[in-house]
Order: sequence, then C-alpha cells, then structure tokens
Amino acid sequence: SGCPSTMLGPVRVQPETKYTAEVVVLVTSLGAKRTEFNAGKRAKDLLEIKGVHHKIIDFNRDARQAGTGDSENKAIMRLNEDGKLKSGISNDLILPQVFIDGQFVGNATDLQGLEDDGLLNSILKRKACPICNSSRRTPDISECKHCPACWVPFKEILPGEMTIKQKLQEFHDLHDDEYDEDEEEEWLEDDVMASMTGMPTDGGRRSGGYRIVRGVRYSAAERAILATAEFQINEQVQYWSDSRDRWMGAVVENIRLKDGKLIYDLNCKKGAQPDKIRAYDDAEAEAEAEEPEDEE
Repeated sequence: SGCPSTMLGPVRVQPETKYTAEVVVLVTSLGAKRTEFNAGKRAKDLLEIKGVHHKIIDFNRDARQAGTGDSENKAIMRLNEDGKLKSGISNDLILPQVFIDGQFVGNATDLQGLEDDGLLNSILKRKACPICNSSRRTPDISECKHCPACWVPFKEILPGEMTIKQKLQEFHDLHDDEYDEDEEEEWLEDDVMASMTGMPTDGGRRSGGYRIVRGVRYSAAERAILATAEFQINEQVQYWSDSRDRWMGAVVENIRLKDGKLIYDLNCKKGAQPDKIRAYDDAEAEAEAEEPEDEE
C-alpha cells in the first residue's frame, strides 16, 4: 500500500484505539482554495483533538504526487466508482467530505454537529449507525455489515491501509530526534529554489526526513492550543530571517508547544515564533526570487 500524501504529516496527538470506525476525510491542501482548506483544517482539528485516527485524502494532485499517494488514489477511485463523491451546483467537488465506515456523514459543520449533539462518540466506536444513529449496531464490522434499522451498508474504503497501528508506530518510534532550536540552518541552493517556486524537491521534507520531537502526550488544554495553529504541516509559508533581513520561502515541518506556547518547526528554522511567519505570497515570492543574491 502507498504512503499518505504530505498533507497528512506527522501525528501530533496519539490516536485512541477505542475509536474503531474507519474515518476518511477528503480535503485539499491547495492554498488558493482558502475556504475549503480552512474547513478541512477544522474537520481535522476536531478529530485530532479527540484522538480519532483518520485517513486524509488530499485532492491536491501535486501533493499526492509529492508523496506516493497510492492509497489516496485508490480511495478516490473507489468513491468515484461508487458514486459517493459529492459535487456542487457547478459540478465542483465539495470539500471537505467526511466518510465513516464508507458512509458520507457531511462536511466539517456536519461533523461538529454530531459532536455537539453527543452522537459522534458512539458512531466512532461502532455502537451507532452514522446515518440513522440507531444503537442496534454491533461493533464488529465483519458481523454487522448493514445497519439493522436503516440497512445502509458498512464498508471500509481503505481496509488495511493507513491504519491506526501504523500511526501509533510512527508516533512512538520517531520521537527521539534532537536539534538546536537557536541555530538557523543553512539554506541549500535547491532548498531556496524549491521554496521560491513552490515545488519542494523532495515532497517538502529535507533529505533526512522530518526532524521533529514526537511521542509527546498533550493534555486537552494543550491540544486546544495546537488546534489554533494558523498554518498546517507541509504548508508553504514565509519566514522572516534576521540573518538575511528578509522574508524567505519555507515549509512547515511540525507544530508543537514550548513552555505552553505554540511554535513551528520549519525546514529552515526550528522553533520559529508565530510572529515571524506569514502566509506564502506567490507574487512577492516570485519578485524576491528575481532579486540577485548578495555576493558573500
């Protein structure tokens, strides 16, 4: 099975095994679609704060190609074949879309509604139907393939792929990387070109992979702080470099807390403060890319 695309990023909050339903969230990481991007962020934040494992399917084709995207492409194909993809009046795909055990439950607002109404937990634990909310459902999907009340089928979109076991393994095993937050890393030539053109040469990761601290257990209050992050993992941003006295293109590699405050790990700077980061501006980035570099 293929790896998830870069939008999925590293796991910031450990998923809880009590939530056994397969949750698939269709999103876009394309910054130009700001409304859809932000709505997808709200859906992901809700699930992550609850500790719900969810499978991100990114409709940004470039992002899928930056990873391997095999699983995501398979999910899109299956949903399309089953006629489950939801489109608007102009046939534009509606994003985000949330599926639980193969059934469409709505967008970010609908997902929040299930949470506010106290229905989401039972659905995620496979104790209630995601469509009619009947509690006659049994948790074993191999035995309970249809809702006993409304008879809708329960079928995972990506069985055995992008699993919670894989995420837990990633969460626990890759937590011992260390780095000096006060040391600003040197920009390699291809890093500069990648950030200016918006085309990361290796999917937004440095050659050594993500250099982040993982495996941290956050409290509910800390999770709420993380959910306020303006920028997302693997999102292109601009970082103010004091050493260069200018805004530089950068990619968010991780989001975490230090002394109770939110900070960003960028591909050029670890532990960057939020006030030194702004949204990526394509026009300005292009203008900066055309400026000659100062001779050393």
